[in-house]
Amino acid sequence: MTARSQQAQALYEQLRALEQRAQDALRRAGRRYSRREAGRALGRPPYGRTVESQRISDWVPLDRAKEPKVPSDQCGDDVLALVRLWSSWAGEEPDERWWRDLLDAAQPVRRPRSAASAPGRPVREFTDPFALQVHRAIDGGAGRELPLYVRRAHDRWLSDVVNGVLRRGDGQRTSAIAVLVGDSSTGKTRACWEALALLPSDWRLLHPLVPDRSEALIAALEDIAPRTVLWLDEVDRFLSGARGEQAAALLREVLDDPRRAPLLVLGTTWPEEWAELVRPRRAGERSDPHAHARVLLTGRHQRVPDAFEDADLPELRRLALQDPRIREALEHGEQGRITQYLAGGRALLDRYETATALERALIESAMDVRRLGHQVALPRLLLEAALPHYLTGRRYDMVADDDLEAALTELGEPSRGTSGPLTPVTVRRPGRPLVVTDTVRLADYLDQHGRRERHSEVPPAGLWETLADYAAPGSLRALAESARERGHLRIALRLLVAAAEAKTPGAVLAVSRFLEEEDRYDEALLWCLPLAEAGDPDAMAQVAGIMEVTRRRDEAVVWHTLAAKAGHRQSWLYAGMLLYDGGRHGEAEACFRRALDAGVSGAHGSLASLLEHLGRTDEALVHHRQEAETGGGYAVLRTADLMRRRGDSGTAVLVWLLQRAREELARERVGLPWAGTALLHHLAEDTGLRHRLRELSAAGEEAEARRALTVMVYLAEEFAEAARRPTAPSTAEALRQDGDPAAALARYEEEAAGGRRGAAAHAAALCEQLGRPAQAADWYRRAAEEGDPDALGHTARLMTSAEGPDAAFAWLMACADRHAAAERDEARATVARLLHAAGRTREALDWLRRASQAGDPYAWLQYADLLKSAGRTEEAERLRRYGWEPDGTVSPPWSAAPPGPLPPERPAVRP
Repeated sequence: MTARSQQAQALYEQLRALEQRAQDALRRAGRRYSRREAGRALGRPPYGRTVESQRISDWVPLDRAKEPKVPSDQCGDDVLALVRLWSSWAGEEPDERWWRDLLDAAQPVRRPRSAASAPGRPVREFTDPFALQVHRAIDGGAGRELPLYVRRAHDRWLSDVVNGVLRRGDGQRTSAIAVLVGDSSTGKTRACWEALALLPSDWRLLHPLVPDRSEALIAALEDIAPRTVLWLDEVDRFLSGARGEQAAALLREVLDDPRRAPLLVLGTTWPEEWAELVRPRRAGERSDPHAHARVLLTGRHQRVPDAFEDADLPELRRLALQDPRIREALEHGEQGRITQYLAGGRALLDRYETATALERALIESAMDVRRLGHQVALPRLLLEAALPHYLTGRRYDMVADDDLEAALTELGEPSRGTSGPLTPVTVRRPGRPLVVTDTVRLADYLDQHGRRERHSEVPPAGLWETLADYAAPGSLRALAESARERGHLRIALRLLVAAAEAKTPGAVLAVSRFLEEEDRYDEALLWCLPLAEAGDPDAMAQVAGIMEVTRRRDEAVVWHTLAAKAGHRQSWLYAGMLLYDGGRHGEAEACFRRALDAGVSGAHGSLASLLEHLGRTDEALVHHRQEAETGGGYAVLRTADLMRRRGDSGTAVLVWLLQRAREELARERVGLPWAGTALLHHLAEDTGLRHRLRELSAAGEEAEARRALTVMVYLAEEFAEAARRPTAPSTAEALRQDGDPAAALARYEEEAAGGRRGAAAHAAALCEQLGRPAQAADWYRRAAEEGDPDALGHTARLMTSAEGPDAAFAWLMACADRHAAAERDEARATVARLLHAAGRTREALDWLRRASQAGDPYAWLQYADLLKSAGRTEEAERLRRYGWEPDGTVSPPWSAAPPGPLPPERPAVRP
C-alpha cells in the first residue's frame, strides 16, 4: 500500500469510527440512526448542505470490502458538515483543522507548500484566539476559553470562500478576500477565527501591525508567499489614512497575481467604516479617497446580524445545555443578542450605570469624543481636560490629584473575563518590553452604546475648545467635520488650522476646501496658492477648482493643466471639460486624449461626447463603447443607439447589450439599470427581432433559457406598448374619477397595506372627502411617516382641530426628528415652516438650534432660512457667514487668513 493510499485509508477509518460513536450515542438516547436521516439533518440549519445518503456511502461504504472514494476538494465543506453533525450526535467537539489535514493528506496530488522563510507563522501555532482580537467572553465556569459556537449564514458564506481558495479544480490557483461587516461584539472576529480551522495546518497566518497597519500591510505584501492567510481585523484601519490607498492598490495587485495564489484575506469592520470605504464618489467631489479600496472590497463582504435569527435558535439552545455561558446569555441577554452578552456587554453596562460620578464623567466624555470623530486611542490629558464640562463645579473641585488616577485604574480593570470600560493602550514591539502609552481606549460595546443612546445629546459647549487643545492630531480633521455639521464654523476652522500646524498630511488643503465650500474663495486661495506655486499637484487642482467656481475659466484651465502635468491626472479631464464648454474643441480633444493615456476614469465618455458633437460619429462610437464596456452607465444607451444608427444588425446589438446586462447584474451597486433599460428599449424598437426571439423560446430545449427569452420578449412588448399609449390612471384613481370614492378608498387602502408609497396620502384625501376626519388624520400621519412632506401640513390641520395645537406639533416634531435620524432632512424644514405660520417661531428656532447642536447637518441652515422668513435677514446672513457657537449664539466675525507661513505638506502617496 502506498503512502498516499494509507492516508486515504486513515481518513476512511476515522470517518467510520466517528459514525459508529454517533450511532451508539443515538441508540443510548433511544433514537434510531440512518444515513438518510443524516442527509436530511445536513439540509437543515445550521448546516445547510445537500448531501445524499449515497454520497456518504461513497466515502464510508457499508460494505467494508468496497474501496472508499476519497472526497474531492470540492466536497470539503460537505465532509466537514457531516463531521460536525456526527460529532454533535456523539456529544463531541470536532477538531476541524485535524479533519481538514486528514482530507488534504488523502488527496491524490499534493499542492506546493509555502516556504518556511515566508512571512507569518503556520496557522497551527495560533492557539490563542485573543492574540487575534477575538473578544473574551463572560466567565461562566465552562472550563474553556471560548463559548461553544453556532454556525450561522455568514459562517457558511465564509466557509464557501475558504473552500473556494482551497480547491484545486482544474489546477488554477485562486485568491480571495472576505470581509465580515457588523456592529461591535456581533461575532465577526470569532467567525474568522473559526474559519481558520478549515485551513490545513501548513498554511501560514500573517497579522501585520507595526509600525502602523497600512505600512505593515504594504511591507508584508512585498514578500507574501502562497498558502498564506492575511489577518486584517478592523480592515478599515489598514486601508485608510495617508497610505491606505497605496495598501489597497497593492493588495489588489497581489490578489490578482496567480503566482502568489492561493492567498486568503480575512477582514472585519463596522458598518459605518465599511460604508465609508465603499462609498461611490458623489457628484461634484474632486477627490476619491477610497477608489482602490472600493474596487477591492465591493461585493466581497457579508453582513453579520446583530441578533441570532430564528433558524439558529434550536442549535443555540442545544449548546446551552453544554455551555453555561450560552445558557446565561439566553436567559439574561437582549432577545437574540447573544454574542454581545457573551463578549461582556452587559457587564460593561453594569459598570457604567453603577460608576462613581468621576468614573461616569470619564466614560461619557470618552463616548462623546468618540462619536464626534476622535480615533480609538484617546489621550488621557483630553479626558482630564474635559472633566469640568461633565461634573458640576462643586464635584469637580472635590476631585483630588490621586482620584483621577484611581478612577482610570479602576475603569481599566477587567471584569468577568472582558476588558474594562477604559483600558490603557499598550504597544509591544518584537524583542522589546510592553509599553503603556498615555492613551486609553473606550470599550467597543460602550462606544456603540454611546453612539446609540447619546446620539441626540448636545455635547457640552466647552468640550469643543478642549478638543481643539488636546485631541490627537490625526483626529482633528474628523472632529472639524463634526463641528461643521453642527454649524460651528469657527470651531471647525480652528480644528483644521490646528491639524495644519501639527503638519497633518492634507490638512492645509482641507482648510482651503472648507473655506471654498463656505463661499470664502479669496481666503481659500490664501491657504492653497502658496502650496500650488511650490509645485504641489493637489494644491494646483484646488486652485483650479476655485478659479472654476469663481468663473475665471482661462485661469482654471491653466492651473488644471499644471496640476495634470505635475501628476494630478484627473485634471486633464477637468481642463478638457472647461475647454469643451468654452468652444475650444481642438484643445479639449487634446486634453481628453491625455486623460485617456493617463487611464483617467470617464475619459472615454467625455471624448466620445465631444466627437459626437463634432459629427465624428464613428470615432465617438468607439469611445462610447469603451466607456460602456469598462464602466457601464449612460454610455451603454448611447452606444446601442449609435450602433443602430450605423446600421448594425439587431442581433449584433442584442448580443452586445446582453453582455452589458450580465455585467450590470454582477455588480453589487448599480445606481440605474442602464444596460437593462437599453436592452428593453432595443427590443421594443425591433419587432422582427422580438419575433425571432419568440421563435427561439418556443424551439429551445433548456427550460430556463426558454423562460428567460419569454420574459425578455414580454417585457419588451410591454415597454413598446407603454411608449405608444398615454399613461392611464391607476384603477383606484379611475374609480375616484368615476365618482365612486368609497370603492377608490378601499382600493387605496389595499395598496397601502401592500406597501405602495403614496397610497396612504390618497386614502387620507378620500377619507376627508367622505367626512371621516379621524381616519383621514391617521392616514395622513402614515403618509408623513413614509416621507410625504405635503402630508405634514394636512396632519397639522386635522390634529390641531381634533387634539389641539400642542399635541399636533409635538407629534410633527417627533416625526421630523425620526426623519432626520434616517438622513431625510426635508421634514424638519417643513415642520419649522408650519410652526412659524402658526405663530410659534421661537419654539421652531429653539427646536432647530437643539437639533443642530445634536448633530443634524441641515438644521443650522434651516434655522437661518427661518430667521430670514421671520424678517431677521441680517442675523440670518451673519449665521450663514460665520456659523454659531456651541452655546447657540451666532458667532462673531472671524478671520480665515493663515496665521503665518504655511508648513510644508507631505507629498501625497500615488499608487
